[in-house]
Amino acid sequence: MIRRSVTQGWLSAGWLQALLAGSLISGAACAAAPANFSTTADGTAFYPFAIDEDALTGAPDMSRLNQPLTPAAKITARDGHFWSVGADGKPGTADDARVRLFGASLSFSANFPTAADAPRLASRLRKLGFNAVRLHHLDSLPGTATAPPNSILTPGPYPSFNPEAVNRLKNLIGALSAQGIYVNLNLRVGYRFRPDVDQVPALPADAPTGASAHSYWPRMIELQERYARELIRALGLRGNPALAMVEISNESSLVWAWQQRKWAAMVPPAYSDELLARWQTWLVQRYGSIGQACTAWDTCPASQTSVPLLSPDDAVGGDRMIDGVQRRVGRMADRLFGNDKSKPTGAALRTQDFLSFLADTDRVYFDRLRRVVHEETDTQVPVTGTQMAFGGVSNFDANAGMDYIDEHFYVDHPESGPDWQRDWYIRNLAATGDAMQRIQAISFRRDSRKPFVVSEFNQPYPNRHGAEILPVMAIVASMQDWDGLFFFDYAQEADWPKAPTSFSLTGNWGQLALAGQSAAVFREAQATPLSTRLDIPLGPDARRAIAADPSYGALEAYLANKQDITSARGWRESMAIKLDPSASAATNVVAKPVAPYSSPDEQVRFDPQRQVLEFRGKQSWGVFGTPGDARVGDDALGARVAASPTQYATLLVTALDAQPLPDSRRLLVTVGGATTGTQPGSQPLRPKGLVRHRAARDTWAIEPDPAVTPSPSGPRASQAPAWVSRTETTLDWRTPARSLTVYPLNGAGKRQAPMAGNLASIDNGRATIRLHTSAALASPWYEVVLEGNR
Repeated sequence: MIRRSVTQGWLSAGWLQALLAGSLISGAACAAAPANFSTTADGTAFYPFAIDEDALTGAPDMSRLNQPLTPAAKITARDGHFWSVGADGKPGTADDARVRLFGASLSFSANFPTAADAPRLASRLRKLGFNAVRLHHLDSLPGTATAPPNSILTPGPYPSFNPEAVNRLKNLIGALSAQGIYVNLNLRVGYRFRPDVDQVPALPADAPTGASAHSYWPRMIELQERYARELIRALGLRGNPALAMVEISNESSLVWAWQQRKWAAMVPPAYSDELLARWQTWLVQRYGSIGQACTAWDTCPASQTSVPLLSPDDAVGGDRMIDGVQRRVGRMADRLFGNDKSKPTGAALRTQDFLSFLADTDRVYFDRLRRVVHEETDTQVPVTGTQMAFGGVSNFDANAGMDYIDEHFYVDHPESGPDWQRDWYIRNLAATGDAMQRIQAISFRRDSRKPFVVSEFNQPYPNRHGAEILPVMAIVASMQDWDGLFFFDYAQEADWPKAPTSFSLTGNWGQLALAGQSAAVFREAQATPLSTRLDIPLGPDARRAIAADPSYGALEAYLANKQDITSARGWRESMAIKLDPSASAATNVVAKPVAPYSSPDEQVRFDPQRQVLEFRGKQSWGVFGTPGDARVGDDALGARVAASPTQYATLLVTALDAQPLPDSRRLLVTVGGATTGTQPGSQPLRPKGLVRHRAARDTWAIEPDPAVTPSPSGPRASQAPAWVSRTETTLDWRTPARSLTVYPLNGAGKRQAPMAGNLASIDNGRATIRLHTSAALASPWYEVVLEGNR
């Protein structure tokens, strides 16, 4: 995602030390823990907590999931998934093994840690269960800074490399590899071509970074080829098993530019002649001549020798194709998509031809850069073009020659007013709410023949439900048998934040606390992949018709109206798109799911009315959402969250001894929560709360800083010390054990004094523990040890 970097602010060291002296956030047990929770004006109760990622050990440490990368770990794509090649170094042989990538992005200067910090960062990520890092925004913000660099590039003619940045990144890749962590190399993300320096035609001052001329202007493509070659060589990635994949162009395509009605900005006047010439060539190749194209469309005379580029306004005026997903089903769907027996004619055919041309132009660009990557590495390195959301179903065609399909997904991405830092808002939506339909519908962007990756996802700060996104995505991705998840992001700066900041995971402790267990759920496929596969036929005519609608949900509308398929099928079947030229409606393999939904083996249950997701793996159990005060679970295991409009269930229980949960004698219980920073100048220190934003009734922002000129929103970078929200929870389960001990864990994962018997006990074969009853015992992590037999 193309976003601004955020500068982290800090409170004085004295304030931080004062808080550390009385809470579980220090490395050792403290005698004087906070007596009470601190409640913000919006009603959320918080306790102070911070995680010491460098010292992290014990139950939350998931380092066991990784091993150092060797040539046998090299990744290749085949049969719809990623595989390591094995000891024989050959893909497609008996010693290959499936690889699921659970990763996080680094952005801007976070890609360039010092020689001392690189192994620290790699160790942190391994402990959190990550086995991949996405190297993002390498080309953004070219500059001369070296301590740290903000970009791999200098301001010289593109591409001019910053030697310090290259050395630091190469060192980081080595440190990551030693910890069993692959890299996803992003090529074009945020670089903006400069006409005078790069010898390209003039660009309007307001042309967006994602202006799509880079995909068709010859010199820009040549320079990108040079950049890719020199970058791969400089980083020593030829034959390097650490290179898992390459992304060519982040969030950009010609079709997306057209769909978003940004055509004038995305195709600047000085560049349009080149695209126009390509359009004429494409038409001659398709129809034999421009006149025959005009005859087929019946929109221009057969004597015409040139056809102008088609703007979105031309398409709307010609055939009213863009009505949006808000149209009524049935008759309106037929207007957009046609009926199953008809072929497009007239202006509709002209529009679909133009969109096919744009997709083909993107495809040629992607294929050319993929060839460069393979020439500089080897032909087995998986490469993708751009993400499905930025061009929709047309990107199936643009990515036809790519090795895997990529997507981005956010719940409650902040929206900005005039000032990204001081005028922004969220809607405080939940992944377990209406967004769950969108999460399941991600599989509609999957090509049945290729690995599928979501290389960005988040439910970012200050969303109060944000802790749920890691386990929820891990569960859905595991049952749908996806191949990669990359959280956006771990950090955007080399100075890692100590309180929640923008999209960063580090500092967002109530969210980060669930990373390791979520990694295990996905990487070990603890949510058993669904055995029934639903390959949804989607032929070229349907793809071209759907592409004419700019809405992200146009594909869902088509599938619901034309094939009677909704995302709810994802609870029972593994879904993907089958790009069959002769496609017709899919056959209903199973009965339509009815809410509340469940997987066939009852491992995963979702109640959309209550907005509760329950997961029952062999070695993990979790509940997420808003159950109110109702107990969730069954007689074997269940939990109850205190009734409160500001307390959300984000509970995940994991067996640490590799035993099935009923037999496990050592458990990690994680209670995630919202994380916030401290309001500057508050005495005593207090957490920042949410306030209503002026944009609409259901919009929220962090309360502004008191010493700043009045603004509707506080900064997206909060100040330490951090606070995590309370979720008062009672967990109970059947056990053959005679006794149990529950240890709250501090920020380093170390055991604190055990909880008293009135909070943790076994009675008649049922264990019961009560969590977050007081601020003194509040932590995201609890280690449970069971002993003896009844």
